Amino acid sequence: MKEIFSVIIIFLLASVMVIGSSGTFVQFTAERGLRMNVTSHDNEYMAFSCIGNYSNTVMLERNSTTTFNALTVFNYLNELQTAWVTLSPDYSDLPGEVTMWIETENGSQIAINPGSSYTFSGSVSVGDVPVGEYVIPIQMFAYWASGDASVSTCPLRLIVVESPTIEKILLEGNTTVPTHTYEEWKIRILVTNGGIARNLTVRDTIPNEFDVDLNRTGASTGSYEFVEIGNSNGATKLTWNVSLEAGESAYLDMLVYTKENPAGKQEFTSCGNYSLNDGAEIEELGIKSNSLEVEATCQPHDCCIKVVNGISPGHIKAQKPANLTKTITIINMGAGKDVTLHQNITGRFTVMNYTAPTGNVTLTPLPGGRTEVTWQLHMAHGESRTLKLGLHTDGISIGHRHHKLVMVAGRAWIEGCGKKGSITRVLVKKHCSCHGGSLGDINIEDLNLKEGMGDYE
Repeated sequence: MKEIFSVIIIFLLASVMVIGSSGTFVQFTAERGLRMNVTSHDNEYMAFSCIGNYSNTVMLERNSTTTFNALTVFNYLNELQTAWVTLSPDYSDLPGEVTMWIETENGSQIAINPGSSYTFSGSVSVGDVPVGEYVIPIQMFAYWASGDASVSTCPLRLIVVESPTIEKILLEGNTTVPTHTYEEWKIRILVTNGGIARNLTVRDTIPNEFDVDLNRTGASTGSYEFVEIGNSNGATKLTWNVSLEAGESAYLDMLVYTKENPAGKQEFTSCGNYSLNDGAEIEELGIKSNSLEVEATCQPHDCCIKVVNGISPGHIKAQKPANLTKTITIINMGAGKDVTLHQNITGRFTVMNYTAPTGNVTLTPLPGGRTEVTWQLHMAHGESRTLKLGLHTDGISIGHRHHKLVMVAGRAWIEGCGKKGSITRVLVKKHCSCHGGSLGDINIEDLNLKEGMGDYE
């Protein structure tokens, strides 16, 4: 209910007076008695609306952006004159990671016709600021043909609330497991909405080493769907749609287990660390959870060593001297161990030099001009090391052929593990440029013999 205060002022002499309230200043000149009613803000000559002592209340989560209505101003001037209005907000109490803008803050003006109103707009961007309430005072400046006003309006209130959170919890299952063994885990995705009520979409990816038992999977609320990619041989995608009020939480429990790979072997087939699923993400906000990992440990029959061979350049001219660089990369997917690698270089090539980042390298001459390369080193779990060999040939004859694949080195072998990697070859050719492409029925790209390209196990 609006309260009305009557002010009766009688002038015996000509005078000039200003009648004002917290919402209006209006200038008059009079030579007689004057009765003036000064009422609540929305009934004054220049009025503005307030909601619970604030021009508006803006609520948003940390690390988000929104637009809002800052203040509605009414032109109730008795003179039926157009008023020009400017708002001047005071941002001095806002944290540095809050950026706010209110229309006309730069000194521009909005024209409001008699009997009309105008709602000033605004926008705000909030970073990682403390949760709480912030008040922004607003000063209104207005002028018209016969007067002007400067008014402290109701302030704007900004409330910063917590953003939704998402986390993964391992409810059941081991974090260290053997290779080639069926294992299963129960995983919970927990979403908590500390902010405003909203609809959320949660997405997650379960890698291709695993599958999901839908009969032992469920959510506390919302709807979900699992989609397999690649005819059951690829990853599995989760989409979970859930609506949460402020302060509510919801969870989805899934049963994940190791499946057999396309060759029919039980995962995990190699030692190392595996992600049970990627970090689940709240799509609308880009908020991501933690990721859960397990370690597959090597069994006595597991070697967990990979060898990658490379040769550069991948092709040389026949009967011409040439220098090549051969690389041998060892990758240890298992536990830390001492590794001894052997590889034989054929008699067509001479080992001129080598570069090893660690360990000891021995070159042993063999019959037929061959050379045995022995590399001894210690490797930690997940470590990768590359040995570079500088090779030279005085020239290779290929007879009447236009091109021929010539072996540079046989497969490497690891003591205790057996042969690893692949045979290393170089393409020897006669009268063609060495820029790749087709040579008769042989395509260099198909052979993976481009410069710098290795042939993988």
